[in-house]
Amino acid sequence: MANFLQYHPRSFLQQFTYQIVFLELILPFPLIFVGLSGVLNPLVVGSVVTLAVIPWVTRWFVLGRLSRPTFADGPLTLFVISAFIGTWAAYDPNLSWPMLLTLLGSVNLFFTIINAKVSLQRLSAGLVLIATLVAVYFISQFAHFHYPEEAGGLARLGLLTGSFLPNLVFFTPHPNAVANFLVGVLLLCLILTGQTQAGQRMAWSLAAGLIGYGLLISESRGAWFGLAVALSIWGLLGTTNRVLRLVLVGVGSIGALLSLWVVIHLSKPDHPVFILSSMLNTADSRFTLYRNSFNLWGDYLFTGIGLGNTFALIYSRYQLLINVPYLYYAHNLFLSVGLALGVGGLGALLWLMIGFYCFVARIEQRGLNTANLPFFRAAWLGVTAVLVHGLTDSPQFADPGWTMPMLFALFGLAVSVGQQAEKPFQPIFPPAFQSWKVWTAILIAALIIGILFQRPLLSAWYANLGAVYQTYADLSPDLDDKTQKAAINQAIIYFERSLNLNPTQPIANRRLGMIALSWDNFTKSNYFLEKAYKQEPNNQATLKALGLAYLWVGRLDEAEKLLRQVNDQNMLIEELGIWSNLRESQGQMDLAEYAYSLAERLSVKR
Repeated sequence: MANFLQYHPRSFLQQFTYQIVFLELILPFPLIFVGLSGVLNPLVVGSVVTLAVIPWVTRWFVLGRLSRPTFADGPLTLFVISAFIGTWAAYDPNLSWPMLLTLLGSVNLFFTIINAKVSLQRLSAGLVLIATLVAVYFISQFAHFHYPEEAGGLARLGLLTGSFLPNLVFFTPHPNAVANFLVGVLLLCLILTGQTQAGQRMAWSLAAGLIGYGLLISESRGAWFGLAVALSIWGLLGTTNRVLRLVLVGVGSIGALLSLWVVIHLSKPDHPVFILSSMLNTADSRFTLYRNSFNLWGDYLFTGIGLGNTFALIYSRYQLLINVPYLYYAHNLFLSVGLALGVGGLGALLWLMIGFYCFVARIEQRGLNTANLPFFRAAWLGVTAVLVHGLTDSPQFADPGWTMPMLFALFGLAVSVGQQAEKPFQPIFPPAFQSWKVWTAILIAALIIGILFQRPLLSAWYANLGAVYQTYADLSPDLDDKTQKAAINQAIIYFERSLNLNPTQPIANRRLGMIALSWDNFTKSNYFLEKAYKQEPNNQATLKALGLAYLWVGRLDEAEKLLRQVNDQNMLIEELGIWSNLRESQGQMDLAEYAYSLAERLSVKR
């Protein structure tokens, strides 16, 4: 070793540095794996958190700072804080902790990538290798996943190619989640294919083919659209002629509008070509979900409902007014973040996106060297493809959230490459916005707004707290009667405080009405729900709750008028039949007759 140090000091230091960098890159993954596996053993969690923290403590002592400064520091800090608040608000924290650990590991991975001095090609190759392994697993086991809804031509192709290998399934990923995981990496793989030597080019070409084929058989239209948007932007960036660029944008916009018109025209029921109706039916059901999820978000505006598998029961119980899970996540990235983390988390996401694309615009304007520019574009356009897919799906925030680390890795890769053209670090906002005068003015404006809207804001805050405690009382597992009663009483106290500040507060009125309805106190439920209906006449939860309240007091005409506005009429009619049988079994023959009669009325189409 002494001779090695004497004659090859540079090689030894390089090898030692590579080992440290490699160790730093892999330390976030134990935390991610523990989160994905759902292990909550305190010793295991403490160990992986300690491993993840070691590089940051070391960097603090050696360099005097935790990380290189980036525009993402503020929004990611707010994002993590909001995640902890959401976990506190979750009706069962054990549902939220695994995804919280995954989120912490993903954020850790982002900062690790931007701080690690490792080859750009090696980082890209590592991400592509991981995506290729996922694609191979998805393709080879497709026939063994037994997806109930996959019946198209591409699915049949996937069944054919996925039947050659034996059943090695240990995890059944949703096709949309696989597409979300692969779509952001495909561009990186294509760049590696074009920039490597002939020997490696074959390997990267094979990887690109596998990733592309996996994306194809996933039948994820949202991911395909995201990839199309990313490729279109790349094509425009490669067009140096400004006039030609404007012409291409115009032609593309006109083509998109014409395509939309054709889709709508061909999807009319009276049209002989009825090939696109299923697509529009899916879109209609998604928009219904988005509208209902947005209304539900208002109930938990400040705290959120927590990460993980918390959405399903809350959505069913308080938006659809049924007691069984119906849908498991909001299928939209922004709604999923808002619901899980509250307004703070959604604000952090928007802040992060604004900062990211301001950063991208600056780097594209300044330019990078010819070796790094393709990787930068592939990374930020990969992030863009994932975010566009997020408009129609959000597997990153659907349990177990296994696609989340790849998004943060691509994000970190783009920032790491782009920062080479931006030294020293530049904040999101221009220098004029950094002065104490500007921030003082913003603070004064915020205080004025807070004073002017103090009562409505406090009222909404108490309504949020009431919703948290009501959810805890209704859905938390293994509560004894005393604890459950104390929680629901605390919820009522918060709702009443909310109404003392703002008597028309719709959330507090609706929730108190729903509590009274569950206790068969129909007089009180009608009183509160009628007040809520005046403020939110299009909220499905209010329509259904007030309709049921009218039903149980025999006001069938008014109940029918409201319940006909509920989205899924077939499910509602079936539910009324169940209610009729239940009331009859309880000896409440008049209520059973009301439910039966209304079900008969709703069965007649108008």
